[in-house]
Amino acid sequence: MLEIFKLIRLRTIAFTAFTMYATRYLVVLPVLNKEGFSLQMPERDFSLLVIAVCCLVSAAYVINDYFDTKADRISGSRHVIVGKTISRRTAITLHTLLNVVAVGIAFYLAQSIQHSEIVFLFLIISLILWFYSSRFKKYFIWGNLCVAFLAGLIPLTVITFEIPLLSDVYSDVVVKTHVGFASVFYWTLCFSYLLFFNMLIYEINKDIYSVNGDRAEGITTIPVKWGISATRTLLTGLTILVISSLIAFFLWKFSESVLAGIYMVIFLILPYIGYALVIRREGCMKVQLRLIRTLMVLCMLLSLFVHTTLK
Repeated sequence: MLEIFKLIRLRTIAFTAFTMYATRYLVVLPVLNKEGFSLQMPERDFSLLVIAVCCLVSAAYVINDYFDTKADRISGSRHVIVGKTISRRTAITLHTLLNVVAVGIAFYLAQSIQHSEIVFLFLIISLILWFYSSRFKKYFIWGNLCVAFLAGLIPLTVITFEIPLLSDVYSDVVVKTHVGFASVFYWTLCFSYLLFFNMLIYEINKDIYSVNGDRAEGITTIPVKWGISATRTLLTGLTILVISSLIAFFLWKFSESVLAGIYMVIFLILPYIGYALVIRREGCMKVQLRLIRTLMVLCMLLSLFVHTTLK
């Protein structure tokens, strides 16, 4: 059972659930309340949505490990599970089961809001994740962008089901007042943006330490094509971009909040600067990856200030 938890990345599932709940209650809810609206998706249905997204994420890790077994053995950057403690057939069965549960829940939820077309989004994402693990990741930079893009969709998933319900319930109000739900989308998009770049940095960073296995498997990652030194420079540039975005975000919405400014500097900007310095050093893989994972959580905790500001 422990190996199953390692395979489906229990820690990543927890972060996915945390991201979705933080988006719903600390971003979407206060924005709606400020406009005089309220959440319409039932708590039970939202919990099912979280389970569906977590199943998709877990299935992605399972199939990725399935195709990466040889590369992981060569690089030694990650503990090999598939083909060692868990058979390849079991891994494929688990991957299929997780996808069936995710799509089944999505179908039920899409039917309940009378927007059956949303279920195709889950089907498409499932297919993209399969092709990413089997093909896309072998192409230069496309694999990294694919994973980062799909990670960025996680906060947006929250409003994918919420906005159709809001539009149905408040249709008359929207027509009369011309007040829509664009602000909900823009606030959520900000966090999707941060999650996208954090995941992109994480994936590129991870590729540095699997360069030998990737090269042997014919996977053209950025470190394989450009070299490790140039990759570290790229990661530094991306980190500076995120820091600049956080400063712009602060000036846009939190300039009057001293507490938000202190949080930004101490818990986000300084750690990003620290990461930019650590990434230049060799032999610090665990420190680098743990730091960027922590920063992803801290970026989502920024939603607390959205809740406080718009409350």
